[in-house]
Amino acid sequence: MGAVRSGKTYLDMFRIPLRIFNADKVGNIALIGNTLATLERNILSPLRAMYSDKLVGHIGADGGINLFGRKCFCMGAARAEAADRLQGVSLAYAYGDEITTWNEAVFKMLQSRLDRPSSCFDGSCNPASPSHWLKRFIDEGVENGTVYAPRFTIDDNTFLPAEFVENLKKEYSGTVYYDRYINGLWRNAEGIIYRQFADNPQGWIIPTNSINPQDIIAADIGVDFGGNGSATAFNLTGYTLGYGNIITLDEYYCSDSLSPARLEDDFIGFVRRAIERYPRLADVYCDSAEQILIRGLRNRVVRERIPIQIHNARKGDILQRIRFYNCIISRGKYRIAAHCVNTIKAFSEALWANSIFDRRLDDGTTNIDSLDAQEYSTEARMREII
Repeated sequence: MGAVRSGKTYLDMFRIPLRIFNADKVGNIALIGNTLATLERNILSPLRAMYSDKLVGHIGADGGINLFGRKCFCMGAARAEAADRLQGVSLAYAYGDEITTWNEAVFKMLQSRLDRPSSCFDGSCNPASPSHWLKRFIDEGVENGTVYAPRFTIDDNTFLPAEFVENLKKEYSGTVYYDRYINGLWRNAEGIIYRQFADNPQGWIIPTNSINPQDIIAADIGVDFGGNGSATAFNLTGYTLGYGNIITLDEYYCSDSLSPARLEDDFIGFVRRAIERYPRLADVYCDSAEQILIRGLRNRVVRERIPIQIHNARKGDILQRIRFYNCIISRGKYRIAAHCVNTIKAFSEALWANSIFDRRLDDGTTNIDSLDAQEYSTEARMREII
């Protein structure tokens, strides 16, 4: 366990074949990840690149795979029901990837399946909260001698370019992820989420009249619909050449309960103003939970002959969205127009919830709606920007 890019998974590329060769021939062999996709990306693809397709096969429809001449099976562990796949299975060897992302029920079932005299389990992960169930398991196992858990920091990997390491440290500076992903420590996510922004908002705020519309080569809008005590928010985000800057150009925020007609009117007005100033606006991403409202916006846009496309927001993992914004803030790539006061306040006050797992506080005491709208506006480009 330990820091990102510390080389811990690379070492497993040598350990896994050895374990498979020496595994009890009676028991099964399992490779388990958060999902089959992450298992393929993190483990199987690197193994295949190192040892060739002849020795490292591809996952079949039944989850089976040929590894180093032996039939094995692969599975995801994100959901509790995945534990059912291990029922009745005798395991000679199992490998686990990203264990902190697993459902605990899968891990507990796995423990009961390692029933051969020589059964063993290898796994890797980045640290999470000290209260995480895996941390408790590791501590108990280390104490009684059944678990070996070395800690790796990013500096343990001496093959990484110094510039890359320095940039990664800057990227995570001021966040809980620095201790976890750089120093390999188990740390709670607590307090202010966007610490660098909150400590000095003026470092990211720019005067609205200083933004040259000709510098904005593309723009997107994110929409979060209100309801049940939450507000309706629209955020317009622009991008400069090469994604040099990601700029919150404009915002709309209304805590009142809006009728569909009022919502459409306000949305059309916001879009018209945006296109007038930033004509390269082309896409809108809306909270996919409100399909009726989205259909209303689409119909209204067609009637008004406004040349934009309205999509469902991806609504990916919130932690990935948080990491993205911490990343571009740390890199100095994020900017926000001074008049976007609700979004400025939202970034300044966003808090981690007091939870075993990393959760953003969402109890109505902070403005989550502007953050959601802001994140929806950039989700489709996040991977490309990073």
